[in-house]
Amino acid sequence: MKNTFLLLFLIVRFTNSFGQTVLDTDGLNNLNNVYLFSLKEYCKSLDSTKSKVIYVRNDDFIADSWPKQILGFDIKYLKKNSEYINAINQNKGSVIIVGITPFDFRKGEFSCGIIPFLTTFTRKNINMANGGGLTVYFTYDSERNGLIYKYKKWSGI
Repeated sequence: MKNTFLLLFLIVRFTNSFGQTVLDTDGLNNLNNVYLFSLKEYCKSLDSTKSKVIYVRNDDFIADSWPKQILGFDIKYLKKNSEYINAINQNKGSVIIVGITPFDFRKGEFSCGIIPFLTTFTRKNINMANGGGLTVYFTYDSERNGLIYKYKKWSGI
């Protein structure tokens, strides 16, 4: 009985320690990167029958080697205003452009935000509005020396 309990404990412990992927914060083309992992979680929430392209703000921490496709969605990274305007024009005057927030540590939790902006172009101005977004939370696992996905939460403004 004692050996059975010990064996069961070891199996559960082994399964839990390898069931979650350790994530990092590097800028490489690696879906175990917290930013790309968070973008992938955002993609999971989308209806692939309604859109096939996700436009992403290409901020400074986004690497040039990031994937051009995630979960069947084409990912287009936009850096210049002219790229924003072209995307808006291709989508009949408005488009969702996703912003990825820098990695954050607050109240004992690590997180990364994915914020969809409804983007339009009027009177020579690019207008971006949002009503909230997805925050993906991580915890640090000292035994594995890395970040582990904890949960995600949609929130509004």
